[in-house]
Amino acid sequence: MIDLDHKEVILSLLGFVNRPGIDRFINFLNESDFFQAPCSTKHHLAKPGGLAEHSLHVYNLLYEKINRFGLEVPRDTITICGLGHDLCKVNYYQEGGDPCSDAQYNYLSNLWTQKQSFFEESSKEKLASLLDEKNLFARSIPSAKATIIIDWLKNKPNNPLPELPVVFSVADKLPLGHGEKSVSILQDFIKLTDNEKLAIRWHMGAWDLSDYSGRWSFNNANKLTPLVALLTTADFEASNILEKEGE
Repeated sequence: MIDLDHKEVILSLLGFVNRPGIDRFINFLNESDFFQAPCSTKHHLAKPGGLAEHSLHVYNLLYEKINRFGLEVPRDTITICGLGHDLCKVNYYQEGGDPCSDAQYNYLSNLWTQKQSFFEESSKEKLASLLDEKNLFARSIPSAKATIIIDWLKNKPNNPLPELPVVFSVADKLPLGHGEKSVSILQDFIKLTDNEKLAIRWHMGAWDLSDYSGRWSFNNANKLTPLVALLTTADFEASNILEKEGE
């Protein structure tokens, strides 16, 4: 699913970036799953289109913070950091979700055997894609969907089956890390300034400290440019305040 409003705004903002390679970068986004991908598997904006929505939230917060503090930051930098900080999540998720545990699967299967005569045919039709040729739940059923079905079978089998969410799992085809990977992808298309590299690399703050560099590199990066703190807090505020309802 693509939110056409989000896509239109993002492409419009990128169209004003005056940097060699930006056209190739825009083509990359259009050909990737950037506009369809979730932002997480189970936390903030874990839904189709979540990554683009989150990127816009961060861009808007970053822009507001820079104006609030009267800082001189190029508009290109705001756009690249705000919209590009989470490029590490492009082509990173796959639809399906993590499978349930053996215990959860066995419990679901037992409930299904006991109660499938209770509910309407329309509910059976909704479950068809999750059943095998023997009319049993496939072992690969995602845990998130199994949880909803178990609750329904236990407590409300006479009611229609609730809508089952689209769920995702991680399928990282280029495991370069988080902020580092976003920097790497961007630099395949456009040249970044040092401040942009630092802000994007450290945008996760204390949640992305490696054993090798640890908090010292993060602290030093904050001393070199306020853009690090601005992007870190914009990302944190977006995921924990603006997008909290999606958790």
